[in-house]
Amino acid sequence: MLQFFRRSLTSWPVLALFGLILVAFAVTGVNDPFGGSAPAGSVAKVGSRTITEPDLVQAIDRTVKNLRQRDPTLTQAEAARQGAVELMATQLIGQTAMEEMGSKAGLGASHTAVDLVITSIPAFQSGGKFDQLSYDRALASQGLTDKKLRQSIARDLVREQLLKPITGALAVPDGVAELYARLLVDRHEGAVATIPAPATQPATAAEAQAWYKANSARFTIPERRGFRYAFIDNSKIAAGVTVAEKAIADAFAKDPAKYGGAATRVLEQVVVPDEAKAKAIVAEAATKGFAAAAQALAGFGASDIALGSQTEAGFAKATSADVAKAAFSLPVGKVSAPIKSQLGWHVVRVAAIGGAGKTLAQARPAIEAELKARAIDDAVADVVARIEDGVEAGKSFADIAKDVGLTIESHGPVTNKGIAPGQPPLTGDLATIAARAFKHEPADGPLVEDIGAGRLVVVETSTVLPAAPPPIAEVMPLAQAGAAQDKAMKAARAKADAVLAATKKGVVFAKAVADAGLAAPRPLNGRRVDILGQQNVPEAARAFLNGAAGSTQLLAGQGGWIIVHVDRIIPGDPKAQAGLIEASRREVGSALPGEMAEGLAKASMAAVGVDRNEATIRKLRQRLVGDATP
Repeated sequence: MLQFFRRSLTSWPVLALFGLILVAFAVTGVNDPFGGSAPAGSVAKVGSRTITEPDLVQAIDRTVKNLRQRDPTLTQAEAARQGAVELMATQLIGQTAMEEMGSKAGLGASHTAVDLVITSIPAFQSGGKFDQLSYDRALASQGLTDKKLRQSIARDLVREQLLKPITGALAVPDGVAELYARLLVDRHEGAVATIPAPATQPATAAEAQAWYKANSARFTIPERRGFRYAFIDNSKIAAGVTVAEKAIADAFAKDPAKYGGAATRVLEQVVVPDEAKAKAIVAEAATKGFAAAAQALAGFGASDIALGSQTEAGFAKATSADVAKAAFSLPVGKVSAPIKSQLGWHVVRVAAIGGAGKTLAQARPAIEAELKARAIDDAVADVVARIEDGVEAGKSFADIAKDVGLTIESHGPVTNKGIAPGQPPLTGDLATIAARAFKHEPADGPLVEDIGAGRLVVVETSTVLPAAPPPIAEVMPLAQAGAAQDKAMKAARAKADAVLAATKKGVVFAKAVADAGLAAPRPLNGRRVDILGQQNVPEAARAFLNGAAGSTQLLAGQGGWIIVHVDRIIPGDPKAQAGLIEASRREVGSALPGEMAEGLAKASMAAVGVDRNEATIRKLRQRLVGDATP
């Protein structure tokens, strides 16, 4: 079973499963972030529970979505092609069976236990404490609801109660650890032979058609959508917008300070709680200066009393109308008498006279620009509202465009990445618009989309072409090349089968290769420990190191076949390599909980009873792959 895990870790489906589990822990802290849904095609009946097709689709969607963070090119069709549908179905069935088993045993999860799990998840925290906003945002990003998440956590807690008593005390005996370590240092000796695919006659049309029919899934084009669009031209709308002189004058009169029309003063101020101290500051300022008096009697430094440039209206908002009026009536350098406000007693000094303020003529360009920008925004909003009203009234895109003065453009079907067979990929705005077309259905009608930088476009999804392989005429050269390669591989396979048959009868590997008219095999030797931690290890090397003594394995290679033969295995001494036995103990120990969980899932399935609907699973896989042929 450990070999199964090691081999499986190189396959896409298991990586997908592990990706799902990792994301589930990162987002929810549990192994099952999927909620239930209304039955719409049974995948399996597990005890008294039903796993529906939407349950399985949701699991696959989440897995593919999360894997795209590592591989943006991954498609749902490719995931289904690699076995994601069957893998996720098996996982959901096993989880549900364990939940049924736990429920029958009286296990459950209290509301408090679920709360403790939720509040301990870092994704839901801010500053080390649970944060409702972070919680809501994380759920929304995963398409979950509070109810679904709580159900998932409760189910996971039930499974945990089943597993912990079994896995909590697992230990790896010394003998097992040493045995596993010895497998890593045993030396394999043998050879490898290659069988190149020979040149063959070009494939006939019939051969190409037969090969294409058997391999049409390789050519499947993802779903494509055609769309129509029309930009809302802000510059055209702006050309029709004017600002009346009265509106400019009224804006200036209403708030002259906003446009620099108010006079300014550079002020200093001290605020104290009682009148007596304020009067003392005024008296002290007359002889020692305002700053010295503020420092000596109130403890205010120069930066504390400096207010900078102020308008009368602005200063009045910060203090009171009386304080501002008094300050702006003083000459430069003079200090006011104490003035009372809700803040206390103010003593103000005019440090300098600022600007006299702009006239209406001087402020006019800025006011006009602001009012025009506001009017343009209002005009654009009006156009958007008229478009939305037209859609609600059932008008066609053409009629709506005519009403508001838009020019409609059309584009043929492309994928959500802007790709169509035989055409260069879309770029820029068109690529963005194409992606938006996948957010809507033809029945939605034209919709306004913001494509960035304040630019708006009206998009209507006009056609939807499901994922499907193209007509063979469009890919005939590829089909002929594939059929020719297939013939060549079959011819090479005949020689490979002859070698395998001979070695099975006891013929020495080198002689069996020579008898088949092939080049002499190359010697191989190595240990499993030599490739630990390495990336991109050739499949032939893995097969050689995993093979038993006397075994011969056939592998598909690049343009031919590879035959790997293990002649003998020389036992190694794991004690000669420091730390290897202990590392092996940890390796085996890390796999035991998974082994036990798998065994418990199988036992639970047998105990509660599982009726698996293979037809539904098969049809879902075909639909996702884009192959409607059983």
